[in-house]
Amino acid sequence: MLYCAQGTRLGSSDPKGCFNIGLPSGKSLFQLQAERILCVQKLAAQSSESPSNTMPIHWYIMTSPFTDAATRKFFETRRYFGLDVDQVTFFQQGTLPCVSADGRFIMETPYRVAKAPDGNGGVYAALKSKKLMEDMAARGVKYVDCYGVDNALVRVADPTFLGYFIDKGVSAAAKVVRKAYPQENVGVFVQRGRGGPLSVVEYSEMDAAMTTEINQSTGRLRYCWSNICLHMFTLDFLNQVANSLEKDSVYHLAEKKIPSIHGYTTGLKLEQFIFDAFTYSPSTALFEVMREEEFAPVKNANGATYDTPDSAKLMLLRLHSRWVVAAGGFLTHSVPLYMTGVEVSPLSSYAGENLEAICRGRTFHAPSEISF
Repeated sequence: MLYCAQGTRLGSSDPKGCFNIGLPSGKSLFQLQAERILCVQKLAAQSSESPSNTMPIHWYIMTSPFTDAATRKFFETRRYFGLDVDQVTFFQQGTLPCVSADGRFIMETPYRVAKAPDGNGGVYAALKSKKLMEDMAARGVKYVDCYGVDNALVRVADPTFLGYFIDKGVSAAAKVVRKAYPQENVGVFVQRGRGGPLSVVEYSEMDAAMTTEINQSTGRLRYCWSNICLHMFTLDFLNQVANSLEKDSVYHLAEKKIPSIHGYTTGLKLEQFIFDAFTYSPSTALFEVMREEEFAPVKNANGATYDTPDSAKLMLLRLHSRWVVAAGGFLTHSVPLYMTGVEVSPLSSYAGENLEAICRGRTFHAPSEISF
């Protein structure tokens, strides 16, 4: 299940998934993710004793009223990137009024209150109101993999993560990476009270002392497990969360520039976060992954100091270059290799597997795409 947003901070009015981060192939984030789904389906069929009976992975994509039409059109004009039309479901999240610092509604026009999407945590209310959890049950879905669209390295429907999740027998799980430095703008997992549930504290809600606190027994940051919005839930737990969040009405405040009748004004958006679910989980497992293999966020326009299309592109090219070399291939390059690399099509390999026949003994010039 995917939740997506506008590419406003990237300087684009299009949905963020439509964004081309500058790869040799020119593929958008949506296309990369669709092709990873196709690859997992192929790997599942190859490992099955009855390939014809393997089920397609259903892709639920949450949009907002501001991105829905453009997202649907993007998929339609690109023929769903090779996926079957009936294995993709679009649904809209809700909106909430925007307010000023003194609690007054901000007016978008003299007759309409300014509203904004209710955060990625709005997915639970949307799933419930659209009866999509019943749809999942009818399709035989037991486990739901949730992620944000802006991660260029996301392993959609990761079979290793799913296997870990099932083996642990938990209600919820999250992939985590170690914080790169104390002030990194990421939420972290914490345990509330002795024996209490794992939950996430967003970086904007952490004070400086908490951000830099050291665990004396390890010498590392006490709160070091970054939440990178790669989550997995059982369908039964999703139903529970949707009911609990509706009852509790937990919201977070985010200060944003809001369009109003007086031009853009600073105001407050009310949001729910997808990680609010963990507070309700009777059992949660964390699964550490390598940042350079699975987390390349695209949040800011090129020119910013971090999380840009260029930084995500370079992380992907470097990772895929390592795959090619490990498979016996060679690289040539006309610019320093640390500034470039090769791109392996998701249709050729999901996580570096099955590349020997393509790469062994061959030389590839960077930057380029390898696709067979």
